[in-house]
Amino acid sequence: MTALLLDDTHPFLEEALIQGGLDLIRDYASPLLDFPDSYFDSTVLVIRSRMPINAKFLSQFPHLKVIGRLGAGLENIDLVQAELQGITCIRVPEGNARAVAEHSLAMLLSALNHLPRAGAEVRKGIWSREANKGRELQALKIGIIGYGVMGAEFSRLLYSMGVQVYTYDKYRFDYAEGTMIECSLETLQSEVEVVSIHLPYNKETHYFAGETFFNDFAKPVHFINTARGQITNTTALLAALESGHVLSAGLDVLEYEKSNFTSLFETELPDALNALLLLDNVIITPHIAGWTQESFEKMGRDLGAKILAALKTF
Repeated sequence: MTALLLDDTHPFLEEALIQGGLDLIRDYASPLLDFPDSYFDSTVLVIRSRMPINAKFLSQFPHLKVIGRLGAGLENIDLVQAELQGITCIRVPEGNARAVAEHSLAMLLSALNHLPRAGAEVRKGIWSREANKGRELQALKIGIIGYGVMGAEFSRLLYSMGVQVYTYDKYRFDYAEGTMIECSLETLQSEVEVVSIHLPYNKETHYFAGETFFNDFAKPVHFINTARGQITNTTALLAALESGHVLSAGLDVLEYEKSNFTSLFETELPDALNALLLLDNVIITPHIAGWTQESFEKMGRDLGAKILAALKTF
């Protein structure tokens, strides 16, 4: 059996596949049109985000059994076509859940204590204490939207710090732990002062955080998105920041990222995003929430084990 690796991965993953009896083909750069015929005999495909795995692409792999994605989402794979071909698709959200939770917390604490602005002011010779007075986590109610692996990990981290957590998940029930409050979206929006998005990206969640979403909060909120950029409507977020419906934003993902997450600045940026970049109450990072040394290792180990386990079912 052969595993075709289309993106660079962790050595732990490669070692597991080799020990499982697979030969590896590594090609991190060639476009699809340049693939030799031998590639399409692969049994396993390992990807990150370099290219979309659409129906036309999949139809060229008659022997493909497993697709493993070194990451949390499967939105770049045509799952309908994969099912038609009997291909098992595997992801490893457990591998970087802690990293995402800690990054979300770091963004929130930075926003609540005005760290980016205060640091920039000091460097300019401005010593402003009262204007940069912060808030403590335990004084706030925090809402988590999406209680999958990522949302649950962030909820537990907050809960361990004594924070009152409200959780909403459209497709899950009776999951809340401890004193977490499992509730409807409407209840969450009526209660919380912080909201963090942990949803997968699909047609249903496209622009989930739009104008109506921001306007429906009873109180001004701090907004965090470490999930996928196109869940948030940038123009609506900018308007909410300008109107005061949103007090601050922590964004590790942006609507206008390339689909492979490699860059933002290869084309001219839309006006709304340019305006967002100028605001000192908006923290933006380059899609690195789940990208730590430890998460890379865990994802490599976990994906290798899952791929080998899946192959045993065929």
